[in-house]
Amino acid sequence: MTDVSVVIPSIKEDVLTLESVPEGVDTQVVREGTLNEARNLGVGRAEHDRILILDDDISFTESFFWDLADRIERGTLVGHPDWDYGLVAGRVMAFHRADWERFGGFDEFLKSHMGDTEFALKFVHRGDGVDHIDPDEVEHAPHERSVTTWDRIWRTAYIAAKYPRSAPKILTRTVT
Repeated sequence: MTDVSVVIPSIKEDVLTLESVPEGVDTQVVREGTLNEARNLGVGRAEHDRILILDDDISFTESFFWDLADRIERGTLVGHPDWDYGLVAGRVMAFHRADWERFGGFDEFLKSHMGDTEFALKFVHRGDGVDHIDPDEVEHAPHERSVTTWDRIWRTAYIAAKYPRSAPKILTRTVT
């Protein structure tokens, strides 16, 4: 028995990530709601306080999984470095349930994009840590992106207004 829970938000029937999650680990595949609603539902259903949120289309070694699980502690978000802001991408996110509760979970207003960015900013703005994994440790199955320009614009504006201290970085990195 382990003391870590995995949450995989997915609308897919075939969830590649399940092949990499070690046997016996509490795993919540959530197929309800938007991406951020599914993340929140999964964390709410998780059996343990150490949480890994994983995309449904990744693979990794068992040693990577356990190393990542061992890095979970209160006040730190560990995950895949994002491409735009130097924060953490939703592909791999690890955190303690107490932080999720303290922050009110993932912002469901953002629906299915940029909830990972907003969640990471909660850690940054409260003086907590953000640590990155080695992205080469995770294999990602290629697929088409579904984010439209309009999606990116309104979500970026919403996050910039919510976190004005980070607005220059967010707006500059989104435009370039």
